Amino acid sequence: MIFYYLFNILVTNPIIEWIIHYSMHKYNIDFHKQHHLEVHKNQTEKEYYFLLIIPILYYTNYISLCIGSFNYVLTHSCIHFLPKYVDIELLEHHITHHKRPNYNFSVTSVFPDILFDTRYYKDIE
Repeated sequence: MIFYYLFNILVTNPIIEWIIHYSMHKYNIDFHKQHHLEVHKNQTEKEYYFLLIIPILYYTNYISLCIGSFNYVLTHSCIHFLPKYVDIELLEHHITHHKRPNYNFSVTSVFPDILFDTRYYKDIE
């Protein structure tokens, strides 16, 4: 059972995250576009909607997605508000996404962007 959860948290959830994030860009979702505008103005807001999603996933027994969502919220929040606590490769990966929004869709892991050939390797100034 532990391997099931580890596989979902480390492999499946980052791929799901990539699909959702990629779709937000492909279909030009307003609230996500707003996030990018806020980052460019250095006025990033916290993502409170996840505070509703995580308990719903937990109570409906989607534990792996709950943990994956919590990992996403924690990682994404740290990238924007506490960057000194984030692995430098992951930090640069996401910062590059804000400079080049057609690349680097994954937040908690780099491998989905490598897998789907959407990784932009260097663009940090």
